Amino acid sequence: MTALALLTVAAACHAGWNLLLKKSPLQGPGLIWLCTVLTAPVSLGLIGWRGLGPAWWAALVSMALHTAYAVTLQKAYGAGGFAVVYPVSRGTTPILVALAAIPWTGLPPMVTWAGAALVAAGILLMDRTPGRRGLGRGVGLGLAVAACSCAYTLWDGFAITTLDVDLLSYLAMSNLAQVALLTAAVRPRQVLQYWRYAVPIAVLTPASYGLVLLAMTLTTIETVAIGRTLNVVVGTLLGLLVLRERLTPLTTVGLAAVVGGVLLAAS
Repeated sequence: MTALALLTVAAACHAGWNLLLKKSPLQGPGLIWLCTVLTAPVSLGLIGWRGLGPAWWAALVSMALHTAYAVTLQKAYGAGGFAVVYPVSRGTTPILVALAAIPWTGLPPMVTWAGAALVAAGILLMDRTPGRRGLGRGVGLGLAVAACSCAYTLWDGFAITTLDVDLLSYLAMSNLAQVALLTAAVRPRQVLQYWRYAVPIAVLTPASYGLVLLAMTLTTIETVAIGRTLNVVVGTLLGLLVLRERLTPLTTVGLAAVVGGVLLAAS
């Protein structure tokens, strides 16, 4: 029950910062830079405490993948509704990870293939919803976000399990590298005025990930994977209740298929 409670809070945190990202008046690299700057002091403290470690370079790859993810996510929210983009991007990531890991883990069980097929069917239904301009682009970019998420998930897993990096210093180094990279791409004076919008995102982002890691110490990874599908449900509800987004019957069926497919694949 404790693990489930942690995953529920983690899902709310993750959906919450995605919702804030969708609503933020500041978009693009500027918002990403601002969030990383706000957490940079914590990262510096972690580096001073844990050190860099011999595989510090792996954090630079992670930073590049996470930056691509963040930029693509913003473009997706600019093109499609939150109640569509969020479930597609989050719901398809576990499927893509399972399929991409086939060379290392072997073929997944049939239930995973069934779940992937159900997710694909749901996405096609949403893409064919009439009278919703930009929906197809939003679905496509949602899938692009899922691909980015899959890429950094696989790389981070490789870095932790194979390269044996220290998790805290790894995350801290990635954060500081992102600050250095984006500082050259933004004009700080033009974005600092939006710090109030960035603070909750900067807090909720690491909080959601930290709660998931904590849940992994209390239960199995399989259980955590199933619990993380709560993100899809919470994100869809936030889009409907907070942003007042309207879902057509066809889109509703498509979303239900995505959620069902993710739950089936994670079972």
